[in-house]
Amino acid sequence: MKKEKTRKLWWLISPTYKYAEKKKLELIEKTGKPSDLSDALREYNRRYLLMSISWCVGAAILVPIGHYFFDGGYYAHDFAKYVFGGLVIFLSWIFLISRAVEIFKSFLDDAVQKLDGDKPSSDLKYGQRLRLSFNSYIELIINFATLYYLAPSYYFKDCYQFSTIFEAIYFSGVTITTLGYGDISPSNPILQLLSVFQVLAGFSLIVVCFAIYSGLALGQEKSNNRVN
Repeated sequence: MKKEKTRKLWWLISPTYKYAEKKKLELIEKTGKPSDLSDALREYNRRYLLMSISWCVGAAILVPIGHYFFDGGYYAHDFAKYVFGGLVIFLSWIFLISRAVEIFKSFLDDAVQKLDGDKPSSDLKYGQRLRLSFNSYIELIINFATLYYLAPSYYFKDCYQFSTIFEAIYFSGVTITTLGYGDISPSNPILQLLSVFQVLAGFSLIVVCFAIYSGLALGQEKSNNRVN
């Protein structure tokens, strides 16, 4: 089944989504085998999870090094500090937010297609889709944790500064699960909107997709039992 392309505007909204869409359409055009697309989707999902973990680890290493060189007096040059920090943060926001938008749109569209009864282009089973959505849920926690960790302390209430990346992961997990303990609170409008988007993205996975995939899988099992 050939999937209709989204508008070119999505290259600005989420470059990773448009890239994935481009590769998917090329694969459908080349082979047309649902099994090939399923293998590609699983590999794509696994690769991005590993990339997000690597990005998170990189941020955990680079931020303390940056503080040592730029704030510790060893190499305290304001221009170099802002260029280095700005480049890291800019690239992180471009990639990580793009990926978050991609996850949100991809799984929500897939869930809607399942409800509408559209024919899928891959032969992924519902259990495999659940696994992919769970991996993406973990990826969202890690990606947003990296963004929170890289954000300036004055973006948070009382200029809160994360001591380690694990504390940022804790805050990201508390945010996406809507627990909201209140011990860490964003005060900057950009970060506040980012946290709201994280909740929406997480909601689309943990509630919408999990519920739909599980419900359809149970319905399919009941239908098979009636036939047998």
